[in-house]
Amino acid sequence: MVYRTVNINWTPKTETQWRTYNEARKEAARLWNDLVKRHFRIRRRGLKWPTKSRWEQWAKGRYPKLHSQTVQQIIGEFLEAVNSTRQLRKKGADPDLAKYPWRFFRYRDVIYTNQGARIRDGYLYLPNGVAGTLRIKIPDSVTLPGRLMEVRLGLFSVTLVCECPDEIAPVPSGKEIGVDLGVNTIVAATDGAQAVVISGREIKSEVRRRNKTLAKLNAKQATKQKDSRRSKRIQRRKKKFLAKSKRRIKDMLHKTTRKVANEFPGATVYVGKPFNDAAQKMNRKQAQQVSQACNSQIIEMLNYKLAGAIVVEERYSSQTCPVCGHRSKHKRVYCCSQCGLVLQRDCVGAVNILSIGQHSALLPGRNIPQVIKYKYPGPSPGRPAGTRQVARH
Repeated sequence: MVYRTVNINWTPKTETQWRTYNEARKEAARLWNDLVKRHFRIRRRGLKWPTKSRWEQWAKGRYPKLHSQTVQQIIGEFLEAVNSTRQLRKKGADPDLAKYPWRFFRYRDVIYTNQGARIRDGYLYLPNGVAGTLRIKIPDSVTLPGRLMEVRLGLFSVTLVCECPDEIAPVPSGKEIGVDLGVNTIVAATDGAQAVVISGREIKSEVRRRNKTLAKLNAKQATKQKDSRRSKRIQRRKKKFLAKSKRRIKDMLHKTTRKVANEFPGATVYVGKPFNDAAQKMNRKQAQQVSQACNSQIIEMLNYKLAGAIVVEERYSSQTCPVCGHRSKHKRVYCCSQCGLVLQRDCVGAVNILSIGQHSALLPGRNIPQVIKYKYPGPSPGRPAGTRQVARH
């Protein structure tokens, strides 16, 4: 079973819509905050954790500005967060990192199931109890890919989750590739014969723009009185900007992984383990770039666009020569002092990750890609769309 999402940008138009929209999101936040408080009390007293049905019985009638299915969905999300944290702690995760839900919200996304949300005559109807029903026009350009399963009402956006049972998954071709993730080069993939190197500087630039703009807005908001009209205006502007930046980055990630899928259709992917822990040993600027890299999203996209993604340990993969096995540090170009190999460093990492995935070890004597294609997530700057830049070694 495959699920696809459709995002619709939407802003309330009338005063009634604004009131219903704000009351529903406030009520959802109040429910979540109450769950956080009760969870803390139960854990502090060492009481038995209630079941989901018991929580639903407790919440019945307490939140009249939400649909009953919405209340159940929010409770389900909270219980999943608690259970995942419990499992991480059982596996030895640091309690300071694996935290139970603790944050309080003023507004929160409202979740609707297909039993509550309805689509009629090109409009999406979202019931919110006594707060009223929102009627949202679905753009003519939007076509649902399957059966509607869930709707999430966020800040100036509506996300529709659809079930696509008839979608055909990629057929495994028997080919295996190694993928090295990075920052300046976001993806380097190879099967041993050819390699694809995709620049990550566009995504890096967007992340940097997001950080700088967010810092300016935070500094401006700090000079305003809390909960004042000007402070709330800046907060809305900040959330709207972050949502737009998130969509831009996600679009570039989809284009990046699609280029890899087109070059190696149906291949099994061995990808290096995300290196966010390495940020602890770097300086402040490099640590910020590494920690904000979109590795998990890329792995998830490669997993369903190809025949599956397998995460392997990538230690020393960019420092070990795939021909002679000599280990040394290099900059963007790997130049081995023993055998004379000259190759792009990210391609060296991809070749070694492929070796680790196939043989569970860094083995010398590997095949070196003779053709390297350098690409961008979108059209190449200063180059007509559809042309390629190919380097031969």
